[in-house]
Amino acid sequence: MISGRTIAKNVSVMMASQLTTWALSFVLAIFLPRYLGADLTGVVAIATSIWLMGQVFISFGMDTHLTKSVARDPTLTVDLMLTSLLIRSLLFVLTSGVVALYSWIMGYDATANWVLVIEGICFLFLAYSGAFSAVLVGLERMEFISIANIASKVILTGGSLLLIMLDAGLYLVISVNIIAAIVLCVILLWAIQRLYPLRLQFRFAGISTMFAQSWVYLISAFAMTVYQQIDKLFIAALVDTRTVGWYSTAMNLFGTMMFLPVVFGTVIFPSMARSYASGDSKLNLIAQRSFDLMFMLSVPVGLGLVVIGQPFVDLLYGPEFYQSGIILMLLGVVLIFTYLNTILGQLLISVDRTGSWNIVMFVAIAVTLPLDLWLVPWTHATYQNGALGGVLGFLITECGMVVTAIFLLPRNTLGWSNVRSTLLTLCAGVLMMATSWWLRTDWMLLSIIVAAITYVGAVLALRIIPRQEMEIIRHGIMSILGRLRRN
Repeated sequence: MISGRTIAKNVSVMMASQLTTWALSFVLAIFLPRYLGADLTGVVAIATSIWLMGQVFISFGMDTHLTKSVARDPTLTVDLMLTSLLIRSLLFVLTSGVVALYSWIMGYDATANWVLVIEGICFLFLAYSGAFSAVLVGLERMEFISIANIASKVILTGGSLLLIMLDAGLYLVISVNIIAAIVLCVILLWAIQRLYPLRLQFRFAGISTMFAQSWVYLISAFAMTVYQQIDKLFIAALVDTRTVGWYSTAMNLFGTMMFLPVVFGTVIFPSMARSYASGDSKLNLIAQRSFDLMFMLSVPVGLGLVVIGQPFVDLLYGPEFYQSGIILMLLGVVLIFTYLNTILGQLLISVDRTGSWNIVMFVAIAVTLPLDLWLVPWTHATYQNGALGGVLGFLITECGMVVTAIFLLPRNTLGWSNVRSTLLTLCAGVLMMATSWWLRTDWMLLSIIVAAITYVGAVLALRIIPRQEMEIIRHGIMSILGRLRRN
């Protein structure tokens, strides 16, 4: 079993990386929509959603399979990775044909089609990098993933901002994504080459085995991606591209807040998978602490977005994106449930209940479709913002998934201590909102400072975090700060 020190090291490495890439993503999320405007932002968002769903089939669930297999037997690294790359290349060709057919059916114009082509090239390299990252996660060498992510994001952000200043136009600006994806691939492949020298020898006999062992994760990934992306396509079909631009702008800001559960889930997943496979009794303790931590992190971030969402969007984007502020405020509530679903989903996969989680995801999709068909037109007619319907549907399904996931966990995985921590954390969050709400419009920065002080003070006063875990958190923060200073 991985030691607590190794977990802490991996968390600090990934956190340092994610803090850096988060800052860069946030900068790009500010300037790109302002440059493109709501309509073109919507076009890019639609193309990205289409390819995100296409990438599910290109990856075919192999990322999770690679991570688990490499974590259990690192000697299989090269054979598994090369087989996966071959499959991804073949599936990309098939997926490209499906995307072209969809574009023809929907009657997309020349601009949308060129954006689809550029995004498609980018997603090919992202599919390759997904295999490389999955291998490195299985090997628990997150430092290489951190380096690659930072380098890629620096190129993406810096190149995009430069082209925006030069007024280079839509196509050149989004083409920087391709360069960034290539850099990501090269660095990750170099890292794997250092650990396990590559040999260009494909095991064609392993292709059928890879398909057989990965398809269950394909179902999970497909369900998750469709669930996350279908709203944009519904809004585009039922309302217009501008509304998709409002929605995607808010969602991009929302997405930058997701680095915390992604980092923690990525680092802790190999440990949970091994603990379950070996029958280790520490699995419940890992699950309980992970749940408490995710909820404790989600409340200030989510409720903080409720408080400052509208003035924040007004400051960044101006009146053209006013409707994005309302969307972001509502997404703040969604974020709390999304944080929990991220860690609960990882936990269910690690205890081999992927099939049950897949069913939950498909039920969520089945519920999302009629909700969007009803809520998007209704909110468009009532509030002149059909994107609110997509967010409301998102909120309903996320809440239902949290409740269902908890019931699907093995018996006694979570306990009454988690109930206590949840209730006390909610009290701290409500107090935070009460003290900061009145300052949000004219004194937004002061509102954020007051909210942070109030929440931390309430958490300490209510003794939500045990003393032992406070020491772990303090050590983790000092490690992150130390790495940031060295970088």
